[in-house]
Amino acid sequence: MASESHLVDRVRSMGVHASSPIDLVAIGFTRREKDVDDAEHMARDLLTRYQGIRPLAEAGGDAIAEMTGLEEFEVLRCLALIELGRRAGGSAKGPITHIDSAQDVADLLEHLRLEKKEHFVAILLDSKNGIMARKLIHVGTLTMSVVGPREVFREAIREGASQLIVAHNHPSGDPTPSPEDYAVTNRLVELGRMLDIPVLDHVIIGEDRFISLQEQGRI
Repeated sequence: MASESHLVDRVRSMGVHASSPIDLVAIGFTRREKDVDDAEHMARDLLTRYQGIRPLAEAGGDAIAEMTGLEEFEVLRCLALIELGRRAGGSAKGPITHIDSAQDVADLLEHLRLEKKEHFVAILLDSKNGIMARKLIHVGTLTMSVVGPREVFREAIREGASQLIVAHNHPSGDPTPSPEDYAVTNRLVELGRMLDIPVLDHVIIGEDRFISLQEQGRI
């Protein structure tokens, strides 16, 4: 049976684990179900203002009340649920020290979701996928001329990395790969094979989701 909110129906259909941060914030910080669709802009503004979920979780009650219009107890309830989530997350998984999936990459680089410029990052790994270093290679439009293999593999060789993963964000919010994304990836993969420092994945981060070129079969 349809609810009073298209957004609520979407979250029920997808499940909370697959829902976007904007949808979750809109539901979590809204008083009534029928107001959830109108709260989508508020949720987007909150995530933009605090630059992601983790900084938002550190916001005080006064700031949440100002942005959402919730009353004192409703704000307290939100803070209580945020704290429960923080404690559950802390007990289940500490800082990301190994990369086992594209999701780990997206979690590690969550701060890139709302960046206004493209940030191209290399995650340098040891032979067991442990993170040795995270290097910002370039800020700006991704092209072969500015993100050449020299910059990426210079850092990998300097750190003694056994393998690496590259990632960048799309400021548009849509992580769909561009032809240039594929071209840069192909060149890096080719050079990685020659240098015996394989490129395991290229993860493109959007506002609400990410795309792994390895999962697409492009690596």
